[in-house]
Amino acid sequence: MKLVRTAKLVLEASPEVFLPTIAAYTKAFNFVCLTGWEGKDSNGVSLHHKTYKAVREYLPSQLAISARMKATEAIKSAKARLSKNLKTSCPKSKSCPVRYDANSYSLWLDRGEVSIKTVEGRIKVKVGMPEYFKRYADWKWTTADLFVKDGKVFLHVVFTKEIADIPFSGEFVGIDRGINNIAVTSANKFYGGKRIKHISGRYERLRSELQSKQHSGKRHLRKIKAKERRFRRDVNHCVSKALVDSVGVGGTIVFEKLTGIRQNVRMRKTQRRQVHKWNFFQLEQFTSYKADAKGIRIEHVPARYTSQKCSKCGYISRSNRKCQSVFKCTQCGFSLHADLNASRNIVQNYLDAIGHPSRADVNQPSRCSRPERAGRASPSL
Repeated sequence: MKLVRTAKLVLEASPEVFLPTIAAYTKAFNFVCLTGWEGKDSNGVSLHHKTYKAVREYLPSQLAISARMKATEAIKSAKARLSKNLKTSCPKSKSCPVRYDANSYSLWLDRGEVSIKTVEGRIKVKVGMPEYFKRYADWKWTTADLFVKDGKVFLHVVFTKEIADIPFSGEFVGIDRGINNIAVTSANKFYGGKRIKHISGRYERLRSELQSKQHSGKRHLRKIKAKERRFRRDVNHCVSKALVDSVGVGGTIVFEKLTGIRQNVRMRKTQRRQVHKWNFFQLEQFTSYKADAKGIRIEHVPARYTSQKCSKCGYISRSNRKCQSVFKCTQCGFSLHADLNASRNIVQNYLDAIGHPSRADVNQPSRCSRPERAGRASPSL
């Protein structure tokens, strides 16, 4: 099994050293994107033949190839959005991070130094490395992205390491994500969001006051935005760590697919504000990479009806959800916290999908009736 981690290293060099390279790389990226977009071409080989000669006039060969590959990925991503009828346009960047590979940079963590290619040739730069990143000294470094932000030069390095496969333990845990409770597991663990809502509300009130100000207000708004983003990131780190620690080695965590939740779910204005602000996918990302180290698998199931379905008898109806926190089945009378019921449905739906022995009777005829707006019921465990 391969573990993948990223580390953001600070290069001890002036941004002016790398700005010409970033500018040339951005120019090449935009040129390839425009060529592919106008020609309706997303084939990497074809775009290489169309653009390589022109790009090589101002960019080294490895970086020219890297810019073309990155632009090809951007074009394919834009085409995927078009296929889903989502608004999109030709990819374009104001300052595209430079992607390096093993042919265009070298890294020595033991002596804190990196050799990196620029438009002026290779240069060696010292790396400011926190104590935490020294754990990657025996890992293999692969690709890296270089960018300039706030007057500093950063190098995002991807590290990989092969470890022995961990046997599957047979433990399954479903996780329901939300606003009032950030996460609720099918193992009856709740990770509340009361403190988060309180702090977010405070930021919201302060933001409303500052929006009527002039330039000083705008500067303060930027600081608040960064501070709130760090707060949310820290919360997601803490919750993801607790989730992984609650599952045994070799277990399986099951998430529901929340793709398109912001576009497809009808919500009140206050709910939309809360949903748009919280990063559900970031929590999933943090949980995934922490789970890798323990040999915990991450799986997904569709989110449809998980909040309306009874986890005991399988009856589905909107009327089952009495309020935000209470679920009571109108068919069998089973009552439970709504988020806990949803987390149990998530893990049950996954077991049904893989044909787990504990769900062997999943294809038997339903014993529940199907009133109006009800879906197909599943028998109980």
